Amino acid sequence: MKDKRLQAKQDYMKGMTYQQIADHYNVSIHTVKSWKRRYGWQRQKKPSKQAHSIFNQFLSDETIEIMEKMDGRSSLDLIWDQIQIQYAAIIRAQRIMYVSDQEDMIKELKKAAYMPSPLEETVEGIQPEPEISAEEYSFQFSWDRHATFLNAQSRAMGELRRLIKQFEELAHAKDERRLRLKQIELTIEKTKKAVREEKEEDLHIMIKRKEDNS
Repeated sequence: MKDKRLQAKQDYMKGMTYQQIADHYNVSIHTVKSWKRRYGWQRQKKPSKQAHSIFNQFLSDETIEIMEKMDGRSSLDLIWDQIQIQYAAIIRAQRIMYVSDQEDMIKELKKAAYMPSPLEETVEGIQPEPEISAEEYSFQFSWDRHATFLNAQSRAMGELRRLIKQFEELAHAKDERRLRLKQIELTIEKTKKAVREEKEEDLHIMIKRKEDNS
């Protein structure tokens, strides 16, 4: 392991990334980062990368490494990256913000007050747990959570459409990524329709609930 670590250090000094070293020596990227911190690996500053010299004083090596990888990327590539990240976030939100039905409620303990335990109740030096004298809970009802999700989803899709428009204005007509955008746009339209229908359904439920309470 020591020989492997020393060889990995030499590769790091030559400019290999954490991921490249991890793949080459069949170790995790966390192991490589641990070696770097524990044994004080420091690369010599390269004169050709003076543009990053001011950042080297304040940013981590990992951040600098990401910036260096982005040097060759065009503005169109960066917009494409943002489109993929935004689209992935929208899909992921479907699982995180999922509401099963109208009865799906979240109850969380917000605050609790405890009664101090008398010292004479201690047994063998172990202090018993104090009793709860008061509790305060917060409730998240299904319609509130769902409405919050729909609003956030609408804003996220609006930002995604803006990025797609920017990409289409800059991209070459034969750019293969345009085909992928068509698939994303179709998904957006389906989701927009579903969101619009669910908002109308939520409005109907709220009106009906108000009528029932009156």
